[in-house]
Amino acid sequence: MRKVLLLSGAFMFLVLMPVLVPFYQSHGLSMSEVFQVQTIYAIAMVLFEVPSGYASDLLGRKRCLVLASACYGVAFSWLAVSTGYWDFAAFALLSALATSLRSGTDVALLYDSLEAQGEAAELGSHVLGRRLFWSQSGETSAAFVATAAVAIGGLALPPIVNAITSWAPLLISLTLVEPPRAKLGSGHGENLRLIVRKLFIETPRVRQVLLTLIAYGLATLLAVWSVQDYWRALEIPLEWFGLLWAGYNLLVALAGRAATRARSAWGARRVVLLIGALPVLGYLGFAACAPGGLAKTATFQEALASVPGIVWVAGGVLSGCLFQFSRGLTQVVLRDELNQRVDASFRATANSVSSLGVRLAFAGFGPLLGWWIDGWGHALAFLWFAAIFLVIGLVFALPLALRLGSESEGEARVDAG
Repeated sequence: MRKVLLLSGAFMFLVLMPVLVPFYQSHGLSMSEVFQVQTIYAIAMVLFEVPSGYASDLLGRKRCLVLASACYGVAFSWLAVSTGYWDFAAFALLSALATSLRSGTDVALLYDSLEAQGEAAELGSHVLGRRLFWSQSGETSAAFVATAAVAIGGLALPPIVNAITSWAPLLISLTLVEPPRAKLGSGHGENLRLIVRKLFIETPRVRQVLLTLIAYGLATLLAVWSVQDYWRALEIPLEWFGLLWAGYNLLVALAGRAATRARSAWGARRVVLLIGALPVLGYLGFAACAPGGLAKTATFQEALASVPGIVWVAGGVLSGCLFQFSRGLTQVVLRDELNQRVDASFRATANSVSSLGVRLAFAGFGPLLGWWIDGWGHALAFLWFAAIFLVIGLVFALPLALRLGSESEGEARVDAG
């Protein structure tokens, strides 16, 4: 289990990530094209995600993680020598294959290990919090390296460093050992019917958790891919991107570690409502503080010369923190709700289905956000997305919160009896 946590940190040691959007733009891509590249990634994930999760359930966790690690190393080595749109599209395909093979497999391996020790129910969310802490700590550490790399070599050095570090996951995954677990049968049609029935038909709570997990995975993924261009619009110096990215990822890590205690202290209903509210407030904050929004002086240079300007820039940066809290809570509380309620025989597939849903949704909403930013500006685009996620919260988060709250009250009455 310690190796799986270390693997999470190694996979997320993404030195290029804090400046990836400026890196794409330095090679001539517009924000629409940046989102198009990510849409290629999302479509590839749609094609690879569930088959890779099914392969993990059928063939084994270690084999999939070794293959994922190898693809990951090749993808970032290719990115280091890429110079144009189609090169970046090829990187998107390779990295999608690596991500899909890993997606859900490491979580399933953690829960398999807990079940082998008879501890899954007690420690599931705690281990997910640790996993998120390790992964975000890896990305936070990489952000500091990115800051130094940009200072030394500009945008040319981070992809080279990332190409070298991207082979670390392969060294770790080769040493993994799988615990015993239940496995799917060999009849693929029967397996597919079982998975669909268990995830979408027979268990309404699992279906609600899965759809809510998809919705708020989308909310934070859209924010991740728009925030660097948002910082650019605020004219924050590129050298600061790594530090800001590190801070954001540290918030995700801390929120993930605190998620289990928050659910125990506040109850599942309040946590789910908070998960639904935070992205709406985040997009509203982005819109208000963006140039063209409520801000009168919203660029970095203007901020240095006036107290109101500093407030607007700080407000835009702090609005991004709300997405990080939501992300940390989502990836622990909602993912634990899902993994506790699916069989070990198709657990990796269930996690892959949630990731598939996020990528499918991103394929639709990502280019839309990119076009709106290019055509209307950040303020109006983010205002519309605040409205969209308000509706999504009413459709997904609120019904799930009510169901979880009523179930908790029912359990309390049974315990009292």
